[in-house]
Amino acid sequence: MPSAQANAPVHSSLVAETACHHNDKSVRAGMQTNETDRSNTAEDTLQLEMPTRALTILEASEWLQVIAENEDVDPPLLTQERLSRNLQGLAISADWCIAVRSKKPNQLLLLHEMAHLVCANKNHGTEFRTQVVRFLRRYVSVTHAARLHALYEEAGLSVDPFSSSM
Repeated sequence: MPSAQANAPVHSSLVAETACHHNDKSVRAGMQTNETDRSNTAEDTLQLEMPTRALTILEASEWLQVIAENEDVDPPLLTQERLSRNLQGLAISADWCIAVRSKKPNQLLLLHEMAHLVCANKNHGTEFRTQVVRFLRRYVSVTHAARLHALYEEAGLSVDPFSSSM
């Protein structure tokens, strides 16, 4: 995986082009599956019930750098880009970067995109959901992680068991 510096320039037309291409391709291919929709709905519900902190791009880059170090992966490049209205963020594995639409992305969005980068399977399946819960537990709170785990299960989505210890 390519290494990227977290404090690189905020805008990159190449990343924007890639993000738009991936987003258009996903929409055209109908990749918004019922499983993806239910995963996103569970996360949206968590964010409404228990909002995670909004971070500036600089704070978010520094936070992702800490997470990457703890997870023993290269820190992703974080950029703010013009993305379609239905897309808050995008993980681009080939470039090891995360593009976000907001100038102040929230922690859940960042962890969601980081989970896409570190999972072998890039969809919104069991491995991904388990990773999001694990990241929430480790970097936000046990309460947030337990609630998201419950929301996934309530939506009929598979996720590895939530244990009482790490």
